[in-house]
Amino acid sequence: MIIKRKGFLALLMIAFMFFSSSDCIAEKTLIPKKTGSDDLITNFLRAVNSGDRERMGNFITENYYPIILKRAPLSEITSLNMEFYYQTGGLGYELIRVNPHTSKSVSADLYNKLTDTYVNIQIPVADTVSFKINWLIKVNPIKAKEGYAIPNKISEQELLEKVNFGLKKMKENDEFSGAILIAKDGKQIFKEAVGDASKSYLIKNKADTKFNIASVGKIFTGLAVMQLVEKGILSYDDYVNKYVEAEWLNPEVASKIQIKHLLTHTSGLGDYFKDAYSQKSIPVFRSLSDYKTLLSDDELAFEPGSKFSYSNSGMLILGVIIEKVSGMSYFEYLETNIFVPAGMSNTGGFYKDRPVDNRATGYTKIYENGTVSYDNHQYTRIMRGSPSGGAYSTVEDFLKFETALRTHQLLSAENTKLLFEGRDDLNVSFHSYGFFIEESNAGKVASHKGDGRGVNAQFNMYLDNGYTFAVLSNYSRPSAKTIADIISSLINNLE
Repeated sequence: MIIKRKGFLALLMIAFMFFSSSDCIAEKTLIPKKTGSDDLITNFLRAVNSGDRERMGNFITENYYPIILKRAPLSEITSLNMEFYYQTGGLGYELIRVNPHTSKSVSADLYNKLTDTYVNIQIPVADTVSFKINWLIKVNPIKAKEGYAIPNKISEQELLEKVNFGLKKMKENDEFSGAILIAKDGKQIFKEAVGDASKSYLIKNKADTKFNIASVGKIFTGLAVMQLVEKGILSYDDYVNKYVEAEWLNPEVASKIQIKHLLTHTSGLGDYFKDAYSQKSIPVFRSLSDYKTLLSDDELAFEPGSKFSYSNSGMLILGVIIEKVSGMSYFEYLETNIFVPAGMSNTGGFYKDRPVDNRATGYTKIYENGTVSYDNHQYTRIMRGSPSGGAYSTVEDFLKFETALRTHQLLSAENTKLLFEGRDDLNVSFHSYGFFIEESNAGKVASHKGDGRGVNAQFNMYLDNGYTFAVLSNYSRPSAKTIADIISSLINNLE
């Protein structure tokens, strides 16, 4: 079935028709209810398209496996599922077809009325008798599929109009707080700040507000290591035990891991965060040495270089190596060799419990008994960022960073190219020495995301068409992710 295309000027009419009957899913594409998988997809879409949190909460209560509701609060799962509604700017999804289900998954193809794109929804289920959902629902873009119309190419102006349309719906319902910047060939074409940097003091976010960027900071760690390799101080083939003592890592483990494994998350090391938040004293983690007790007993989950497994511990060890060979603290190195050369004057590893000008406080929205409140994450057990993430930056500084990278101010042209190449030799064609790498309809994309308590961030560089965007939020996921997904879909449709 091929959907007729509609121009963006018709969006308001679509919105009117949609909201006049929020229960409606287009009859011409609705699959008749014949199986449990059909029912599950149809009922999920009706909950999504309604834009009603209570209705989504009822869907979750009725259709999720009970143990999932013990792992995460109902309100949190509801917020994650409501992301699908906001990804359409409130216009909703149209059901194209329910795909044959497997023993563990129900799948369907949908049409996003805002972005004019097709997506595939994957709903994990415990079995095909009850069709109870047993984990998080995911939506992935469909690049091309036989019988589906090719999306109309849009102009840059139409892209900005649609981003504004989607953002407007999120602002209306306080689902985004942060800043957004989109640039083309180093020049900003869109910039907006939304929400409060401090709800206590009624301070608004601005374009130069400093946001915690969580794991997006890993790109700075990767870049720092590449700089040290370029200077001949390190080698990607060096083994970790050459630089890291036993008090940090078991020597037998360290002797098997090379620096390139740490850079690509193929080391076999795990995630120290699982222990960091179990510590009793709040101001425990301020410098890298404070993490030693969390890593010293680590064992390998698999042979280094054999597969990918995202590892905060591996990135932390890279920071230890940076400090060892440079004679500087981790953030001193970044300041001297990345932030200052790139002109990133509002970026740094700021302590959470010390005054910082123009810094956003992180919040999580809490829905209870029909009311909304906000958890404040200004103080946590980790008082300062680390090589695995937690620095602060601004959307404007990310544009400066992008410009410095593209003009080879931070690495040579040869090594900059390497920074944006996946590592097939390590079974991670989708990850370089700092970025996640993918091929999209708009060409090659280098990106990284960041999540945390009161933190959500996304940074994308489109290496072939010159576009870049940064979305930084002081709300928990999916605040920034929702806007970033809209922008990504639209950039892929640019003429």
